[in-house]
Amino acid sequence: MTGTLIILLLFALGAALWSSARDAHERARQLAAQACQRSGVQLLDQTVSLDRIGLARNADGRLRISRRYRYDYSQRGSDRRRAALAMLGTELQWLQSPEPREDF
Repeated sequence: MTGTLIILLLFALGAALWSSARDAHERARQLAAQACQRSGVQLLDQTVSLDRIGLARNADGRLRISRRYRYDYSQRGSDRRRAALAMLGTELQWLQSPEPREDF
């Protein structure tokens, strides 16, 4: 009985962590797309990739999962540049904005 309960609790914890990771990734992708749009550049591959993960405290002193994502963008369509952003849970901590489009 207790073995089954432990397995169910572990499964629930795993599902909660997976859901949290998906929410943070989707929010990071949206923020990167908005930053690229504001700068007039193209978000390449339409996605962000997890670069670093750890634990950090929020403003209330609670431990949260800290994730750093990187993304690639292009100014002219023939170049590739990199930028990054950090999330604490699903909250944006910082965003390295893409360099504005250089018209030639």
